[in-house]
Amino acid sequence: MTTKRWAIEQELWACRRLGLRHIGLWRLKCEDLGEDNVAALLCEHGLTASSISWIGGFTCPNGYLLRDTLEESEEVIQFASWVGASNVVVATGEQGRHILSHATRLAVSSLRRLGDLAGEKGVHLAVMPMTPSTAHGWTFLHSLRKCQDLLELCDHPHVGLCLNSYHLLQKRNWRQELTEAIDHVKLIRLCDGPTTKRPRKQCLPLDGRMPLLSLVEHLERSGYSGLYEIDTWNDDVWQTEDLAPFQRSIDALASHFRPE
Repeated sequence: MTTKRWAIEQELWACRRLGLRHIGLWRLKCEDLGEDNVAALLCEHGLTASSISWIGGFTCPNGYLLRDTLEESEEVIQFASWVGASNVVVATGEQGRHILSHATRLAVSSLRRLGDLAGEKGVHLAVMPMTPSTAHGWTFLHSLRKCQDLLELCDHPHVGLCLNSYHLLQKRNWRQELTEAIDHVKLIRLCDGPTTKRPRKQCLPLDGRMPLLSLVEHLERSGYSGLYEIDTWNDDVWQTEDLAPFQRSIDALASHFRPE
């Protein structure tokens, strides 16, 4: 679950109360607490990390040196391995002043280098595309097809795809694009929107009108057997301390497909 404003101890407690076995970790919270403490808390609560977010920014949009960005990303991969996270979620960085071909080269070379380390540590890198309306500051990959093209250029067994339903389901031909990319998928993040066309905000799964169940059924039929995360970027959701909305969403999802 995405609970940006909760302390990590509160997140772990909530996941256990909700009957979850996995949690997606946010890197900055983990760094504040320390990797040894995070690993101990995960063990104490009987939870496994499904992912750690985020690394990337390979186009250096904020003026950072690429060398520093890669070193920081390597530390996160090491940390993910230490706490047993399956995936590290990646945002490439926005195109900025680069021409697209150069931004692509920066991302591909960085992902290949980090993919080698991820392979040594038993971790996968999961690159996430975003719609243009939400991608500012995050990524130049504005569609699943563009992300798939980049992954094919990488051609690395430990570099794959993180799919967020909110971004994917805004495409009319999402089924075709997903079928072509299914072999790259490492992680699914479920999020809904109040409309099916260019929703202006995100909401918890099955609280909106996007075809989430059709997506899940398509994934299951296509052989996806990985993890699903609830990932909703919404201030109202982030600020709530009530577990009831999360429980309703999880129960509704669990009633329609086999939980992992």
